[in-house]
Amino acid sequence: MEKRFEELDSLRGLAALSVLFGHMLLIFNSSYVTTLLFEYGPLRFTVAGSEAVTLFFVLSGFVLSLPFYTKRRFSYGKYTIKRLCRIYIPYISAIIITLVLRELFFTNKIIGLSQWFNVNWSQPFTLFTFKEHLLLISTFTSNLNNVVWSLVHEMRISLVFPLIMFILIRLNIKKSIMFCISMSIISVVYAIVFEAQFLGTELYATLHYSSIFVVGALLSKYHTVLKQHLLQLNMPKKCLLFFTGVILFLYAHPSFILNIIQPGFDPFLRAVIDTWFTSIGASIIIMFAISGNFFSEILNKKLVNYIGKISYSLYLIHLPVLFSSFHLLYNVLPTWVVCVVAFAASLMLASLMYHLIEKQSIKFGKYLTKQWIDKTKQVEEVSA
Repeated sequence: MEKRFEELDSLRGLAALSVLFGHMLLIFNSSYVTTLLFEYGPLRFTVAGSEAVTLFFVLSGFVLSLPFYTKRRFSYGKYTIKRLCRIYIPYISAIIITLVLRELFFTNKIIGLSQWFNVNWSQPFTLFTFKEHLLLISTFTSNLNNVVWSLVHEMRISLVFPLIMFILIRLNIKKSIMFCISMSIISVVYAIVFEAQFLGTELYATLHYSSIFVVGALLSKYHTVLKQHLLQLNMPKKCLLFFTGVILFLYAHPSFILNIIQPGFDPFLRAVIDTWFTSIGASIIIMFAISGNFFSEILNKKLVNYIGKISYSLYLIHLPVLFSSFHLLYNVLPTWVVCVVAFAASLMLASLMYHLIEKQSIKFGKYLTKQWIDKTKQVEEVSA
């Protein structure tokens, strides 16, 4: 059985919190002060939502690749069943909860809050929209729950990840890196040449994010060697490397400069460039997380680890809780109180969802795979 890295759960939890705070900040109209503090200043780590999603993809690649580096027999059927139960059941449950909260608490546009907030939940939920959410096959920024976009890529990549690993485990480090980079290059070419014919599917983006999964898989493959090198560094070098990782993760966005030089620079190409810098920073942070240092100690705290356990539920449910809280309480309570209520309610509902839905969906996946194994044994015995 492959080792479970509890620190990575905690890291995912901190990233989920930054997504929550990032969306909370988006509810308000931006000002010079908030932009200076949160976008470019010292509080960037609290609202780094897009960077957090890149971290999620790297972590997924790391964790999903672990079984492939063992000699255990792999079953694509079992893998797919577990992955579908793990992602889809909590997801569809969150969509149902969101629909209920929307019907209960949505009012109208609220003057004084941002356009981003007022656009959400303002459009009718049609049968076509329901089909899109149910099938989870079309990439979109959902008017119902914006986080859906990343789950579309997560699901697509999960289904083809065994094929990616089949290729990756046969390559050395240099060829693996070339394979990884080539996926992003192909995705850019695909976007430029073909995407107009497949508007709305954004398959090119899935291909690029697959390369970020590969970054995580390579980190998983070589984490023991990398950890040894990290532990051999003296304290000043460790501090320098750690802060380099943080800067790459949070602040290294070359596309910002490129867009100044050439206004209207292709947004997808900008995203590709930025996520590569972010993924390198995320990889450094992940290595510190699993290397038994001061950062690992923080991540192993019970409260931090618990937030990590409920992180997927928190990611899924925080937006409908935020929207409900502001539609219900804005102009009734002070704004800061509404924020506190929304934050506390997000954690509480995420915790309930984790225990009542997410854990049960994992158990259900294990039950289905056990039935799969039992039926396979029966067929083998009959054949014998």
